[in-house]
Amino acid sequence: MLQRLALPPRTEPASAPAASERMQALIERTLELDRHIQRRARADLAALPELAFAPDARAAPGPKYPARAFAYLEELDRGDDDAPAAEAALLDEAARYFRGAIRPQSPHSLFNMVPEPSVEATAAAWLATAYNANSLMDAFGGEALLIEQQVARKIGRWAGWPQAMGISCNGGKFTIMYAIKSALSRIAPESIRDGLPRDLVILCSEGAHYCVEHAASLLGLGSGRCLRVPSGGDGRMRPDALRRMLDEQHAQGRRVAAIVCCGGTTINFNCEDTREVREIAEAFARERDLPARPYLHLDSVIGWLYLSLLDADEARLRERVPDPRSRARIAEVLRRLRGVDGFDSLGVDFHKDGLCPYASSFFVARDRRFMDELGDGSHRYGEQDFQYGQFRAYRYTFENSRPGQGILAAWMNLRRLGRAGYGDYLAGLHQARNALADALQRHGLFRVLNRASLGWELVFEAPFAPDLLALAPSRQDLALGFMQECWDRVNAGYDLPLFSIVPGYRIDNDPGAVTTGFLLYPMQPRSDAQWDRAVALIAAQFHDFQARLRAQPRALDASAFEKPIR
Repeated sequence: MLQRLALPPRTEPASAPAASERMQALIERTLELDRHIQRRARADLAALPELAFAPDARAAPGPKYPARAFAYLEELDRGDDDAPAAEAALLDEAARYFRGAIRPQSPHSLFNMVPEPSVEATAAAWLATAYNANSLMDAFGGEALLIEQQVARKIGRWAGWPQAMGISCNGGKFTIMYAIKSALSRIAPESIRDGLPRDLVILCSEGAHYCVEHAASLLGLGSGRCLRVPSGGDGRMRPDALRRMLDEQHAQGRRVAAIVCCGGTTINFNCEDTREVREIAEAFARERDLPARPYLHLDSVIGWLYLSLLDADEARLRERVPDPRSRARIAEVLRRLRGVDGFDSLGVDFHKDGLCPYASSFFVARDRRFMDELGDGSHRYGEQDFQYGQFRAYRYTFENSRPGQGILAAWMNLRRLGRAGYGDYLAGLHQARNALADALQRHGLFRVLNRASLGWELVFEAPFAPDLLALAPSRQDLALGFMQECWDRVNAGYDLPLFSIVPGYRIDNDPGAVTTGFLLYPMQPRSDAQWDRAVALIAAQFHDFQARLRAQPRALDASAFEKPIR
């Protein structure tokens, strides 16, 4: 990508503006750093021993830059050199920064939802960095704040919110925090100045992101005030459970400030029926004679992409998504999102499935009320605040000084691709899933577990031999041993598939059908030959693991393990 961004040789006269010279120097310096990083990576790769089952795994850089093991506290204790670094040391420091980092451009990068960002979005983000723009206020941030709101308005219109506005932020956790804080201020306006009352709770789906409790804790509500609603086999909150929990909290004298709904999760793509949730929330408020229903937030940092096709009828969807497998999944998600126009806010991660570099997230609200709800109570936004020179974002944002890279990157892709382009990208992701699933089936060793998922991820099971299962405390421990070996090779720099593991995986969200699965995330189309190659390399490592364990039996200890992707 860096070579594609390089400028051609300069042809301007010697009197060219200093700004152009500085930009050329930035690009040349960036290319110099990149060349050094690649040289170091290739040198590390060449020093690796050849793998008998994958002799070509050293021919090209793998899905990660070679990593090294270290202890953070020991490294910090050694960091006492305050002398200026020489040029060679500076280059090495830049290379060290990326040791162990994922390379999303690798065809074997299948670990998580990490796409290779578009050249246009990346260049725009770099330019925002080079120009050192600050989106604190419009008096010195250019039109960054206007474009920020144009991004939010465009996504909001896809959701059915003609007056949408929002906030650019650094990650999906921020979008949830903004939503919860808006909800707390809405149900208890006095809390903006006086602090939170003790009768507030929020509800979220059993399958909601694990950061919801942390967000509640950071906001002073408390993680224990975040209650999870049981889900059914389709990954949605059970309607009866949601009604029951709303009634129980009311009977206990507690007010439900918000319901945080899944709008597509990393695994199994749990997505709520938004119309059903809205109707339950409205009926609850009506029957209890409440002044308003609970705030409704859709955690759609993944599922926002489906909004690009929300306006397509059946005939148009058939035209846009000709493959029946992809169309069936997409159509069901669209059905569940039909009620989002009655929600209060949603989250967007352009760096997940919007082809933008990290970090580009947006909290999008149906109107501008959040600007007062997120403030300190000393200012209320009026028409005068929306005149150029008067707009102050810092009154409602968690940060004062804010980077603008995510704003411009998102806008470049929205303008370049348009709504139709993002719809095509979504269809392409589902087609990549189909192609990879077909490759798994052609190979015949592994079994796909998540055929009912509405997303484009794949979870598969590996058939460990019974005699090897006897060496481990559990199937999960044997699977973890295999996974760790695969990770160790990729961390060393080998060009092998980088995938993940899902301990305690519920097949079709069934709590009675739990196993340990492995996760593949295809984020761009590949040829059948490339998918076949990826599956064959995973299988080769699997056979090697079993053969060595059988030849030299060893006990595999039970180990505590935090899921890498949840």
